[in-house]
Amino acid sequence: MHRISERSVHIFCLLLAVLLVYSSTVSCKKSIWEDSFDSPDQLGLAVVDALNTKDIEKLNRLRVQREEYLDWIWPEFPASQPPSNFPGDFAWSNLNKKCHIGMKKWIARYGGQNLEFVAIRFDGDTKTYTGFQLLRGPVLMLKNATGEKGELRILGSVVVKNGRYKLLSYED
Repeated sequence: MHRISERSVHIFCLLLAVLLVYSSTVSCKKSIWEDSFDSPDQLGLAVVDALNTKDIEKLNRLRVQREEYLDWIWPEFPASQPPSNFPGDFAWSNLNKKCHIGMKKWIARYGGQNLEFVAIRFDGDTKTYTGFQLLRGPVLMLKNATGEKGELRILGSVVVKNGRYKLLSYED
């Protein structure tokens, strides 16, 4: 019978520890959802900032991107399931087109107006899917440069994944 030396066990344990630390570091990096936020208020503030600076590229980064949509959002939607099996690329194309129309429209209408973010609320229901939730009916509550309060209903649903928030879409 072969005996394992204490030194071999020690080396094995060190290698295992290094592997565990490395894998947890890699998984932590992957678990951070790019351009997502800790709260709906942070997301709302970022949207208003992008409107104020007329930054359509930032507005676009604040929403779910193609790979995120196709990899883990679309497969959970009923339209992706049999019997319909609606193609994800077609759904993304429609959503993407709608968002680009909406972003251009909202920047043309509200861009550069020095709006102040007050809060965000959700007038719709929350829908839970495997791995994420959709917060529906987002309403941005704002003040304009003269202090007058108002509301904007320019956002589609907000996705919550692992406690992080990102837009699914913009209204067109």
